[in-house]
Amino acid sequence: MFFPADFDLYEPRLQGDQEWNQRRLEVRKRLQSLGEQVVKAYSKLDIGFDRRESLHNPHATNGKRVRRQRTMVFRDKKTRKVLQNFLGKELGKDLDSARNNVHFQICIDHTSCWWGLRIDETAWYDLNVLVKRAEESDGQKALADACQAAPGFELELNRGGARPLEKMATRDWRDFAGVVQPGQSSMEIVARMPKHAVVEAGDDFADGVIADLERLAPFYRLASWSSDSPSGVSW
Repeated sequence: MFFPADFDLYEPRLQGDQEWNQRRLEVRKRLQSLGEQVVKAYSKLDIGFDRRESLHNPHATNGKRVRRQRTMVFRDKKTRKVLQNFLGKELGKDLDSARNNVHFQICIDHTSCWWGLRIDETAWYDLNVLVKRAEESDGQKALADACQAAPGFELELNRGGARPLEKMATRDWRDFAGVVQPGQSSMEIVARMPKHAVVEAGDDFADGVIADLERLAPFYRLASWSSDSPSGVSW
């Protein structure tokens, strides 16, 4: 899937070098293929996704340095349209950015690969759903059960210390609701693999990542804002 030379593309000395754009484009295509597999896997669960990749060339939007590359999978256009209609034109247009939605990602940089689920500060409506669930005992139990279904991941809040996702119990989610502020906080559920292990895994790497992300389906359903989510919004 990935080779030692692929990781070298993101070493500091090469991050801003245009000469390596073609090689990074090849990596982008492999990431795209992984993203498409996630989209297909989730379509079987009746969850619609779109896919998007980060830039493979130095550009003003990435500070003219390609520090890492990733594929992102997020709610599809049809699902976004429902939320856009509710939020209105000004707020709704922001939903077309992957990072403004709860999303899955698969990434590579010069040391490792990582994959999982992200809710950035700008995806405040999704994080609000999670907080609302964590405020109630039924929601706390549902979240704890979803965490136990996805071993091997860690939860990181506000890019701080990580803790095993599967050990997040009902009390932990109650505490979570007390400290998280939608619009200001971010959350990531992530699994990491150093480059030597990725290289050794070969083609099996992709299968493992897809299977891991499928195990996050129960959590995604709980975190994703929809018309029947406990978001505190009247429809």
